[in-house]
Amino acid sequence: MAAGPKKPDSKTEETFPVNTQVIALVVFAVLAVVILLQLYNVLGRKTGFRPEEKPAGPKGEELDAAVRAERVPEGMRMPNLETLKTRDVNFNEINFLEKARETYEQVVIAFHKGELDPIRERLSERVLTSFRDAIGLRTGAPKDTVSFVDTPKADLDLIDFKEDLAQIRVRFLSELAYEEVVVPDEATDAAVPVTTPDKKSEPAKPHRTYKRTAEYWTFQKVMKNPANPWLLTKVEAAKA
Repeated sequence: MAAGPKKPDSKTEETFPVNTQVIALVVFAVLAVVILLQLYNVLGRKTGFRPEEKPAGPKGEELDAAVRAERVPEGMRMPNLETLKTRDVNFNEINFLEKARETYEQVVIAFHKGELDPIRERLSERVLTSFRDAIGLRTGAPKDTVSFVDTPKADLDLIDFKEDLAQIRVRFLSELAYEEVVVPDEATDAAVPVTTPDKKSEPAKPHRTYKRTAEYWTFQKVMKNPANPWLLTKVEAAKA
């Protein structure tokens, strides 16, 4: 009797669908991993505007030092400055210019008033004598007052040495205001002054003039003793 067609094994029919599901799950898992990696590569990068990190600026003493360096006058880096600092360890160019400017202001006003006693300790004997002679030639006390419009500008111009003497020439630029009070003339010819009640006397009017000046002032110091003062030894005209 001929055998009929062979029936498929029931175990094979059950195993095939299971293997297909496993393969599908593996494929989906791989795809998911690939997609996640792509998303990470895109979203994980630095995109869009981000504030740049700026280096921290100078603080405290560093900032103060930077400001002081910017304020150093142009004439500071000049020949013989370091030599002067070596011979006089207490010398400071900024402090020197401040004191020189103070001396300049006080001497100018004192000379105009004809009062040299308050500033005589800052003058050499030769300059003091010269100033006294100039004041002695005046016909009388000045009728005007003098003042500085702005703070005078002071710059180091020259540093020189003559044996134990150190000399510093400073260039000063300033604008002076001379003010004089003018009183209107009144009629005084009559034996008895004529009174006019209806006419009010005119008030005194100040008359002001301005003058710009540029001068070289030379200060000198004996280097043997650091406590010796800087004295004014010479005054010269300079170009504005």
